[in-house]
Amino acid sequence: MTLINRNIQVLSRNSNHWICEQKESGFSENLMYKDEDGKEFLLYNNDILLMKSEIDKSSLPKPSKRELIFVMGINSVEEIQKLLQTMSKESFLIIIETNPLFFSYALNKRDLSFFKEFNVILFADDLSNLSIFLDKIFSTTLIYYLKNIKFYFTYFYRSYAVDMCTFLVRAVKETAKFKAMLFGNSIEDSLTGFGHNMKNLHHLVNSKDVSRLKDIFKSTPAIVVAAGPSLNKNIEQLKKMTSKVVIIAVDTIAQRLCEEGITPDFICSIERDKETYSYFYENKNYPSDTSLVAPLLLYPEVFNEFAGDIVIPMRENVGEYIWLQQIFGLGGDNSISLGLSCAHVAFGFAKHIGASPIILVGQDLAFGDSQEESHAGGTIYDNKEFTNEVFSAINKMYTEGYYGGSVATTDIWINFRKWFEIEIFNGNMLVINATEGGAKIEGTLQISLKEAADQYCSQDIVPVKEVLDRVAEYPLDKEQMRLTLIEQIGKFTSMKLEFDNQLKIVEGLDISNTLSETIIENSG
Repeated sequence: MTLINRNIQVLSRNSNHWICEQKESGFSENLMYKDEDGKEFLLYNNDILLMKSEIDKSSLPKPSKRELIFVMGINSVEEIQKLLQTMSKESFLIIIETNPLFFSYALNKRDLSFFKEFNVILFADDLSNLSIFLDKIFSTTLIYYLKNIKFYFTYFYRSYAVDMCTFLVRAVKETAKFKAMLFGNSIEDSLTGFGHNMKNLHHLVNSKDVSRLKDIFKSTPAIVVAAGPSLNKNIEQLKKMTSKVVIIAVDTIAQRLCEEGITPDFICSIERDKETYSYFYENKNYPSDTSLVAPLLLYPEVFNEFAGDIVIPMRENVGEYIWLQQIFGLGGDNSISLGLSCAHVAFGFAKHIGASPIILVGQDLAFGDSQEESHAGGTIYDNKEFTNEVFSAINKMYTEGYYGGSVATTDIWINFRKWFEIEIFNGNMLVINATEGGAKIEGTLQISLKEAADQYCSQDIVPVKEVLDRVAEYPLDKEQMRLTLIEQIGKFTSMKLEFDNQLKIVEGLDISNTLSETIIENSG
């Protein structure tokens, strides 16, 4: 068997590898060569570079520590083998190679048998897909390694491509923070949300059945309007498009749009705090043909006072929402991807109703021309005292801008951006970023809002309110819901008594080193 066939066979055994499709012209015999003394040289960007497998002893893993080790470069096999010899058996080695010529050379000329180990994972693709790969691996048990991440840069990268090393560190740290944020709700927040869920349950009988909204606006353009500072330049263009698109707005910008004569078809919220009600709903008179899209965990007064239709989706893959759907017999696709922000709710809802293209405006996810400019005018953020209080303690960071270069942003906005990028990649959707400023969002088509209007929004659509009026509410009855919940309380009470009894048994055990497994099993 040839070396390349053996390497392919080894790599094919692990489904966690992320390897781009190889082009036939990718391999070059002349990429590397050896001189008479056996020294290896690389042809790179018209330069001839001396290659070494020189161990960086300061970056070696700790044998006694479980770590997630990111390695930049696949061709320095000796360095990789040293890492494998040094690291703990419980550690994982993630090898990153973003240069297709380097990977092709390794596939043909290096012995990659070390990939036989299940804890050695390869990413060999373009940098634009690195964040998606990182999200994928952090969605496995590797999430538990977030606090023990280590980096090792092979000789070539630490000597000749430091910018690539910097990119890797930033991408890993950003994704790690994003995943930590997804799972980072405090117990207090979770209990507050659950309390609101229970208080708001009776509103389900008045909510449009979300399963009946699935693809109801299929192939209809929708604009997700966020409150970034770049929105100011697009308000006039947005006015011209109101009859030609579904307008889905975040709560932060809803009042400004109404004042400008733009009636959002949907207003989206997600925050559970009272401030969401106070800032965006209290004493606001939104048009009755505007609908509210929000999960049950919203502050109850928002649902109590909203004049228009309400749409209450379930959250995907969350236990308490799955439970509610089961006990109330809600069939069909009633869940949407709610994400971390009201803009995510708006995007997830646009996706659920089948809108295409989805056009983003005001989705800066970065500061404007100055770091005091965080949102569009006409919002609560016009209050400089409020804005300073919100952002004064937040560390400013930098990310790639819409027009290139770097723009100032925050950890939270980076996490929000990553959510969009992952959703777009997984959904294979046409998403247009017509923000015309702020941070670059990978996977989007960047054109101006006027260009988007000319190309995709030339015809009037059926009025959204007219379509929504034909959609039935959830098939629920308040009295039946009450009886179901009483039954569930009885089941949970019985379950609690069982746990209390088991706890008393465990507390009564005289546990010692000589206590046999049989005694423990029989104690229950």
